[in-house]
Amino acid sequence: MSVTRPTAAAAPPRLEAASCSACGHLFLPKGPLCPRCWSSDLTTRELCGQGEVATFTVYRQQYHRDFPPPYVIALIALREGPRMISNVVGCAPESVRVGMPVRVRFEPRGERVLPLFEPAGSAAATTPSNPGEPA
Repeated sequence: MSVTRPTAAAAPPRLEAASCSACGHLFLPKGPLCPRCWSSDLTTRELCGQGEVATFTVYRQQYHRDFPPPYVIALIALREGPRMISNVVGCAPESVRVGMPVRVRFEPRGERVLPLFEPAGSAAATTPSNPGEPA
C-alpha cells in the first residue's frame, strides 16, 4: 500500500483499509470484493496506524536503491484487525521483536509516500536508533 506524493496543498497521507458494508469486514489489500462474504458494497475506513509486529525478517542485501541494508520487512498486525507488510524503521534491525508495538510513519520513497512503521510507546524509548548505541 502506498500513496502518491502529496502536493503542498494536499491532505496528509492516511492509512486506510477496505471496509465491507455488508458484513463489516476490514481488509488489506483493497480489492473489488469482500474476501469474507463476496459483497462488492465496499467503502474505505481510516485506520489509527497502531499495531504490533506479528513476524519479521532482516534483509542484509540491497534489492532496491531506496532501501539500503540492513532493513526490516515485517508483517504488522494493525489494531483494527487487518495485517500488512511494511518496514520497521527508526530502530536497529536487531532490536525488532515479535509483539513490539509500532505506529505508522509516512515517508517519501521515490515517487510514492510509503506507510512505514516505527517503535511506539515504551518500545521507542528503549530501542536504540543505531546498532551499537546504548539503550
